Amino acid sequence: MNALRKVLWCVSFLTLPVFVDTTLVAQAQHIIENRGQWDGRIAFVVSGARVAVRADGAIVSATGSLEAAVPDSCTVVARGLCPAVLHYYTAAGSVEGVRTFSALEWRRGQHVVATLQWEGRALVFQRVDEPSGAPRTLATDAESRRPVATSATGPRIAAWGIGGGFVGSSASDSIARMAILDGSIIVAGWTDAATFPGSGNASSGGRDAFVARLSADGTLTWASLIGGSGNDAAVALAATTDAIAIGGRTESSTFPTTSGVVQPSYGGGTTDGFVATFDPATGTKRAASFIGGSGDDAVTGVALGNGPLAVAATTNSTNLPATAHQQQLGGFDDGYVALLTPQLSSRLWSTYYGGRGFDAAAGIAFLGDGSVVIAGTTGSPNTGQAIAAGIGEGSERATLPDGFLARLDAQGQRLWGRYYGSDGQDSITSIAVSSSGLVLITGMTNGTNTANSYIATASAAQNQFAGGQWDGFVAVLRPDGTRLWGSYYGGTGSDRCTAAAMDAQGYLLVTGWTTSADFPLAHSDNTTLAGDADAFVGFFSTDGTRRIASLLYGGSGSDLPSGIGWLPDSSIAVAGSTTSASFSPLSGSTAGALDGFLLRLQSLGILSVPFGDASLVIAPSGEALSITLPEHCAPAALSVYTLGGILIARDHIGAGAYRRALPMGVYAVVLACSDGKTIRQLVMVW
Repeated sequence: MNALRKVLWCVSFLTLPVFVDTTLVAQAQHIIENRGQWDGRIAFVVSGARVAVRADGAIVSATGSLEAAVPDSCTVVARGLCPAVLHYYTAAGSVEGVRTFSALEWRRGQHVVATLQWEGRALVFQRVDEPSGAPRTLATDAESRRPVATSATGPRIAAWGIGGGFVGSSASDSIARMAILDGSIIVAGWTDAATFPGSGNASSGGRDAFVARLSADGTLTWASLIGGSGNDAAVALAATTDAIAIGGRTESSTFPTTSGVVQPSYGGGTTDGFVATFDPATGTKRAASFIGGSGDDAVTGVALGNGPLAVAATTNSTNLPATAHQQQLGGFDDGYVALLTPQLSSRLWSTYYGGRGFDAAAGIAFLGDGSVVIAGTTGSPNTGQAIAAGIGEGSERATLPDGFLARLDAQGQRLWGRYYGSDGQDSITSIAVSSSGLVLITGMTNGTNTANSYIATASAAQNQFAGGQWDGFVAVLRPDGTRLWGSYYGGTGSDRCTAAAMDAQGYLLVTGWTTSADFPLAHSDNTTLAGDADAFVGFFSTDGTRRIASLLYGGSGSDLPSGIGWLPDSSIAVAGSTTSASFSPLSGSTAGALDGFLLRLQSLGILSVPFGDASLVIAPSGEALSITLPEHCAPAALSVYTLGGILIARDHIGAGAYRRALPMGVYAVVLACSDGKTIRQLVMVW
């Protein structure tokens, strides 16, 4: 009975969020079949309720007690196939294609005698073969038990917030990274539960890694768990239409690798890194490999290019294969970079990256020419140009530790390397590359903006350290490693930036968390901290001189974002981990001490459009845009954007009237006039 109780106690892990623009649904309500991933006495587990159906048809709770009297001599049949598909990869073996359903029927021959299904937020059992068989509610989901999120000044409001939800079990669960793929939300992280998601797998051992794909409205498409007999955690994620890759660290010598990969066996030490790839459409595992030597190793970044896969790691192993830029461990800990074939079957090249001190990689990203940029934190001096070379800016270490970046060509040879730091302590937490090839970094610092610092440009939205333990920072660099702009982001408490994304026009989103009571806010729904640490979302102008919006969200605990991005409809998705029981605008409540969360916000693009030129006539006209240019402007280049910055129309227009059909909506119209002026204006078409 203990094994059964372990399966049932954690079935609440499938509290995956469902969010839509106007109506919030608390969680996915699935009935999950057992195809060998659990104890054989279990036939189905009900997500969102600690209830399961045994193979003999009995309905039992997490304590093993009987929840409902069921008819004898019946067959239990699942109906209402749901789109979500689950996969399990553990030391005990692989179970793929686990189906989910909306209801169960107890049948005697061709006759239905009882049913079990979700009705709204209630799990209802009914004996339909008895005239007096009234429906009986066995459980309710998290939404019906949801407390109201409050702060010291009253309820937390959410004018920009669309919705969201929690991802977790009764144990501890964390979303470590998020990516956007074709309008879907991809998340990766780890769980301490014996179940994923909402289903049991006691044989997997300790902590396990997971990756999941959700549609833009929050509906689960698929989820995959992977782990061995020890602790495993995914901390890196990359997603393209060809593949999804995760990376992390494992203590499991039994981690389920695949045959023919570069390292099928555990390398030694306390931890090894790992990398695994999955089919984006189905979530099935394609390949998995260790990345580690005789010391301690962890994969901290993965990137998918035009074919190859790149990994960044932190290591103190002296025996890792290294064929490119740096072929030996330089100090106590080094960064490590490897370019692998898509099948993980061979290394195209690999290299250490570090000096005489401690160096740790935080992430990696591809540029358009096949080169890669890595970023991290270093305490090493630049002896022998170990860290910085090929660029004047950032060539000297300030006060240790500093951030660092380096660009390696398609053969693994260094093109440039640099420090990124101040007269205090600095650490880079994430790296990304925009569609235009700009390098985005986030981090934290307690240094001031002296002449030798590289945290903020003089005209930045925040060009000075605000005080306290840490300030966050965000920066945009050119492909040659020189800084385009950078800004502090924080108050007098402890703040850090953890992820950033840039749109096609150069506007930048950044997220992180803060403990500062005086955190700088703009257009925020909430104006005071709700708990120990709140999540924030910032929206910066293209040159970094304006923090157009700065929003605060959180509950009574700590809310720690780790990913941010735009969805195709220009709304914003934010993912992370939380100890708060709930917070607006998220639906439902957490199931354990630490859960993942997904937050969705409206587009902030409307805030970036200044008032138009009074001499310009732009007006709607019967589901069309009509423009009459003043003489000084004609001819002009016309661009029409959604409020999230997505370009939907481009044209050249001359003097006189111009008309263009557009669907109903609100648009940002930009005109580049012949006299050099740029005119921006909002217009509503109806």
